[in-house]
Amino acid sequence: MNPALANLKVVLVGTRYGGNVGSVCRAMANCGLSELRLAAPSPDITWEFAERMAVHATGILAARKTFPTLAEAVADCAAVVGTSRRGGLYRQHSTDARAAVPDLLAAAAKAPVALVFGREDKGLLNEELLLCTHVVRLPASPDYPSYNLAQSVVLLCHEFYRASLGPAALASPEEEVSPPASSKMRQTMLGKWRDMLLATGFTDEERATHMMEGFGRIFARGAKTEADMRILMGLARQAGWAAGGREPRP
Repeated sequence: MNPALANLKVVLVGTRYGGNVGSVCRAMANCGLSELRLAAPSPDITWEFAERMAVHATGILAARKTFPTLAEAVADCAAVVGTSRRGGLYRQHSTDARAAVPDLLAAAAKAPVALVFGREDKGLLNEELLLCTHVVRLPASPDYPSYNLAQSVVLLCHEFYRASLGPAALASPEEEVSPPASSKMRQTMLGKWRDMLLATGFTDEERATHMMEGFGRIFARGAKTEADMRILMGLARQAGWAAGGREPRP
Protein backbone atom coordinates (compact mmCIF):
# COMPACT_ATOMS: atom_id res chain seq x y z
CA MET A 1 0.00 0.00 0.00
CA ASN A 2 1.34 3.44 -0.92
CA PRO A 3 2.04 5.30 2.37
CA ALA A 4 0.80 8.55 0.81
CA LEU A 5 -2.76 7.21 1.09
CA ALA A 6 -2.49 7.45 4.88
CA ASN A 7 -1.98 11.20 4.55
CA LEU A 8 -5.26 11.72 2.64
CA LYS A 9 -7.97 13.06 4.94
CA VAL A 10 -11.59 12.85 3.79
CA VAL A 11 -13.48 15.89 5.05
CA LEU A 12 -17.29 16.07 4.90
CA VAL A 13 -18.86 19.48 5.40
CA GLY A 14 -22.33 19.92 6.89
CA THR A 15 -23.28 16.29 6.33
CA ARG A 16 -26.89 15.47 7.21
CA TYR A 17 -27.42 11.74 6.69
CA GLY A 18 -25.85 8.87 8.58
CA GLY A 19 -26.21 6.56 5.59
CA ASN A 20 -23.90 8.76 3.58
CA VAL A 21 -21.33 8.92 6.37
CA GLY A 22 -21.31 5.14 6.70
CA SER A 23 -21.08 4.64 2.94
CA VAL A 24 -18.16 7.07 2.82
CA CYS A 25 -16.34 5.00 5.45
CA ARG A 26 -16.80 1.88 3.37
CA ALA A 27 -15.54 3.67 0.24
CA MET A 28 -12.49 4.90 2.14
CA ALA A 29 -11.68 1.39 3.33
CA ASN A 30 -12.00 0.08 -0.25
CA CYS A 31 -9.40 2.60 -1.37
CA GLY A 32 -6.94 2.40 1.51
CA LEU A 33 -7.84 5.67 3.24
CA SER A 34 -8.39 5.71 6.98
CA GLU A 35 -9.06 9.18 8.40
CA LEU A 36 -12.52 10.79 8.27
CA ARG A 37 -13.13 14.34 9.42
CA LEU A 38 -16.55 15.92 9.83
CA ALA A 39 -16.88 19.70 9.70
CA ALA A 40 -20.06 21.06 11.31
CA PRO A 41 -22.12 17.88 10.78
CA SER A 42 -25.86 17.91 11.44
CA PRO A 43 -26.72 17.14 15.07
CA ASP A 44 -29.50 14.88 13.79
CA ILE A 45 -27.28 12.27 12.12
CA THR A 46 -28.46 8.73 12.85
CA TRP A 47 -25.24 7.00 13.84
CA GLU A 48 -26.82 3.55 14.04
CA PHE A 49 -27.65 3.79 10.35
CA ALA A 50 -24.14 5.02 9.65
CA GLU A 51 -22.73 1.91 11.33
CA ARG A 52 -24.93 -0.36 9.25
CA MET A 53 -23.86 1.30 6.01
CA ALA A 54 -20.18 1.23 6.97
CA VAL A 55 -20.33 -2.61 7.08
CA HIS A 56 -16.73 -3.67 7.87
CA ALA A 57 -15.40 -0.10 7.97
CA THR A 58 -16.91 0.78 11.37
CA GLY A 59 -13.38 1.36 12.68
CA ILE A 60 -13.06 4.40 10.41
CA LEU A 61 -16.45 5.64 11.57
CA ALA A 62 -15.59 5.19 15.26
CA ALA A 63 -12.27 7.04 14.83
CA ARG A 64 -13.84 10.03 13.04
CA LYS A 65 -12.81 13.52 14.09
CA THR A 66 -15.34 16.32 14.37
CA PHE A 67 -14.61 20.03 13.96
CA PRO A 68 -16.89 23.09 14.28
CA THR A 69 -15.67 24.60 10.99
CA LEU A 70 -13.99 23.57 7.76
CA ALA A 71 -11.08 25.91 8.50
CA GLU A 72 -10.31 23.98 11.67
CA ALA A 73 -10.76 20.62 9.94
CA VAL A 74 -8.08 21.40 7.34
CA ALA A 75 -5.75 23.55 9.44
CA ASP A 76 -2.91 20.99 9.36
CA CYS A 77 -3.19 20.18 5.65
CA ALA A 78 -0.66 21.38 3.07
CA ALA A 79 -3.18 20.97 0.24
CA VAL A 80 -6.96 21.28 0.44
CA VAL A 81 -8.88 19.76 -2.47
CA GLY A 82 -12.45 20.94 -2.90
CA THR A 83 -14.93 19.08 -5.09
CA SER A 84 -17.51 20.88 -7.19
CA ARG A 85 -19.66 20.22 -10.22
CA ARG A 86 -20.85 23.82 -10.68
CA GLY A 87 -19.18 26.71 -12.47
CA GLY A 88 -18.76 30.25 -11.19
CA LEU A 89 -16.14 32.67 -9.97
CA TYR A 90 -14.41 30.33 -7.53
CA ARG A 91 -14.92 27.21 -9.60
CA GLN A 92 -13.89 28.27 -13.10
CA HIS A 93 -10.36 26.94 -12.69
CA SER A 94 -11.43 23.49 -11.56
CA THR A 95 -9.39 20.54 -12.85
CA ASP A 96 -10.48 17.09 -13.94
CA ALA A 97 -9.89 14.84 -10.94
CA ARG A 98 -7.83 12.23 -12.79
CA ALA A 99 -5.49 14.87 -14.15
CA ALA A 100 -4.96 16.44 -10.72
CA VAL A 101 -4.47 13.26 -8.69
CA PRO A 102 -0.80 12.40 -9.51
CA ASP A 103 0.53 15.73 -8.21
CA LEU A 104 -1.75 15.61 -5.19
CA LEU A 105 -0.66 12.08 -4.37
CA ALA A 106 2.95 13.23 -4.54
CA ALA A 107 2.10 16.06 -2.14
CA ALA A 108 0.46 13.56 0.22
CA ALA A 109 3.73 11.66 0.42
CA LYS A 110 5.15 14.67 2.29
CA ALA A 111 2.23 16.22 4.21
CA PRO A 112 -1.50 15.80 4.96
CA VAL A 113 -3.87 16.51 2.07
CA ALA A 114 -7.60 17.13 2.63
CA LEU A 115 -10.25 15.89 0.20
CA VAL A 116 -13.25 18.09 0.92
CA PHE A 117 -16.85 17.25 0.03
CA GLY A 118 -19.82 19.55 0.56
CA ARG A 119 -23.37 19.17 1.71
CA GLU A 120 -25.75 16.67 0.16
CA ASP A 121 -28.10 19.40 -1.08
CA LYS A 122 -25.81 22.27 -2.11
CA GLY A 123 -22.18 21.21 -1.98
CA LEU A 124 -19.48 23.62 -0.85
CA LEU A 125 -20.17 27.32 -0.35
CA ASN A 126 -18.03 29.93 -2.09
CA GLU A 127 -16.38 30.98 1.17
CA GLU A 128 -15.45 27.36 1.79
CA LEU A 129 -13.90 27.05 -1.65
CA LEU A 130 -11.65 29.98 -0.73
CA LEU A 131 -9.99 27.65 1.78
CA CYS A 132 -9.14 25.19 -0.99
CA THR A 133 -5.82 25.14 -2.80
CA HIS A 134 -7.31 22.97 -5.56
CA VAL A 135 -10.80 22.46 -6.97
CA VAL A 136 -11.53 19.25 -8.87
CA ARG A 137 -14.51 17.96 -10.78
CA LEU A 138 -15.73 14.46 -11.50
CA PRO A 139 -16.99 14.07 -15.09
CA ALA A 140 -20.64 13.10 -15.42
CA SER A 141 -23.41 13.14 -17.99
CA PRO A 142 -24.65 16.71 -18.62
CA ASP A 143 -28.17 15.30 -18.39
CA TYR A 144 -27.62 14.45 -14.72
CA PRO A 145 -24.23 15.75 -13.48
CA SER A 146 -24.86 15.61 -9.72
CA TYR A 147 -23.40 12.66 -7.82
CA ASN A 148 -24.57 11.47 -4.44
CA LEU A 149 -22.11 12.42 -1.67
CA ALA A 150 -20.90 8.87 -1.09
CA GLN A 151 -20.58 8.31 -4.85
CA SER A 152 -18.38 11.40 -5.14
CA VAL A 153 -16.13 10.16 -2.35
CA VAL A 154 -15.67 6.70 -3.81
CA LEU A 155 -14.94 8.09 -7.29
CA LEU A 156 -12.29 10.52 -6.08
CA CYS A 157 -10.74 8.15 -3.55
CA HIS A 158 -10.54 5.45 -6.20
CA GLU A 159 -8.61 7.81 -8.47
CA PHE A 160 -6.03 8.19 -5.69
CA TYR A 161 -5.91 4.46 -5.06
CA ARG A 162 -5.57 3.78 -8.78
CA ALA A 163 -2.71 6.28 -9.07
CA SER A 164 -1.02 4.80 -6.00
CA LEU A 165 -0.60 1.47 -7.81
CA GLY A 166 1.79 3.08 -10.27
CA PRO A 167 1.83 2.86 -14.08
CA ALA A 168 3.43 -0.58 -14.19
CA ALA A 169 0.69 -2.15 -12.06
CA LEU A 170 -2.02 -0.53 -14.17
CA ALA A 171 -0.58 -1.22 -17.60
CA SER A 172 0.88 -4.69 -17.26
CA PRO A 173 -1.21 -7.84 -17.01
CA GLU A 174 -0.20 -10.53 -14.56
CA GLU A 175 2.83 -12.45 -15.77
CA GLU A 176 1.89 -15.72 -17.46
CA VAL A 177 3.30 -18.72 -15.58
CA SER A 178 3.38 -21.02 -18.59
CA PRO A 179 5.90 -20.17 -21.35
CA PRO A 180 4.69 -19.28 -24.85
CA ALA A 181 3.90 -22.26 -27.05
CA SER A 182 6.23 -22.98 -29.95
CA SER A 183 5.05 -23.23 -33.54
CA LYS A 184 5.78 -26.96 -33.46
CA MET A 185 3.60 -27.45 -30.38
CA ARG A 186 0.80 -25.43 -31.94
CA GLN A 187 0.91 -27.56 -35.09
CA THR A 188 0.86 -30.74 -32.97
CA MET A 189 -2.23 -29.46 -31.17
CA LEU A 190 -3.96 -28.63 -34.46
CA GLY A 191 -3.14 -32.10 -35.77
CA LYS A 192 -4.77 -33.71 -32.77
CA TRP A 193 -7.84 -31.56 -33.26
CA ARG A 194 -8.01 -32.58 -36.92
CA ASP A 195 -7.90 -36.27 -35.91
CA MET A 196 -10.58 -35.70 -33.28
CA LEU A 197 -12.92 -33.84 -35.66
CA LEU A 198 -12.63 -36.71 -38.13
CA ALA A 199 -13.13 -39.36 -35.43
CA THR A 200 -16.25 -37.68 -34.06
CA GLY A 201 -17.73 -37.06 -37.52
CA PHE A 202 -17.69 -33.30 -37.07
CA THR A 203 -16.09 -33.06 -40.50
CA ASP A 204 -14.73 -35.36 -43.22
CA GLU A 205 -11.44 -35.60 -45.12
CA GLU A 206 -12.72 -33.42 -47.95
CA ARG A 207 -13.53 -30.49 -45.68
CA ALA A 208 -10.98 -31.05 -42.91
CA THR A 209 -8.28 -28.73 -44.26
CA HIS A 210 -10.69 -25.83 -44.68
CA MET A 211 -12.17 -26.54 -41.23
CA MET A 212 -8.75 -26.50 -39.58
CA GLU A 213 -7.93 -23.12 -41.12
CA GLY A 214 -10.88 -21.75 -39.18
CA PHE A 215 -9.87 -23.49 -35.94
CA GLY A 216 -6.33 -22.20 -36.42
CA ARG A 217 -7.58 -18.62 -36.52
CA ILE A 218 -9.72 -19.20 -33.44
CA PHE A 219 -6.88 -20.67 -31.40
CA ALA A 220 -4.44 -17.98 -32.56
CA ARG A 221 -6.69 -15.33 -30.98
CA GLY A 222 -6.86 -17.03 -27.59
CA ALA A 223 -4.56 -19.98 -26.93
CA LYS A 224 -0.98 -18.73 -26.55
CA THR A 225 0.88 -20.77 -23.95
CA GLU A 226 2.10 -24.32 -23.49
CA ALA A 227 -0.53 -24.80 -20.80
CA ASP A 228 -3.23 -23.70 -23.26
CA MET A 229 -1.97 -26.19 -25.83
CA ARG A 230 -1.85 -29.08 -23.37
CA ILE A 231 -5.47 -28.47 -22.40
CA LEU A 232 -6.59 -28.38 -26.03
CA MET A 233 -4.56 -31.48 -26.92
CA GLY A 234 -5.93 -33.36 -23.93
CA LEU A 235 -9.48 -32.49 -24.92
CA ALA A 236 -8.92 -33.59 -28.51
CA ARG A 237 -7.22 -36.83 -27.45
CA GLN A 238 -9.98 -37.79 -25.02
CA ALA A 239 -12.77 -36.86 -27.43
CA GLY A 240 -11.13 -38.88 -30.19
CA TRP A 241 -10.79 -41.90 -27.90
CA ALA A 242 -14.41 -41.62 -26.79
CA ALA A 243 -15.54 -41.54 -30.40
CA GLY A 244 -13.69 -44.77 -31.15
CA GLY A 245 -10.63 -43.24 -32.72
CA ARG A 246 -7.09 -44.56 -32.37
CA GLU A 247 -5.97 -42.06 -29.73
CA PRO A 248 -5.45 -43.81 -26.37
CA ARG A 249 -6.48 -42.44 -23.01
CA PRO A 250 -3.81 -40.08 -21.56
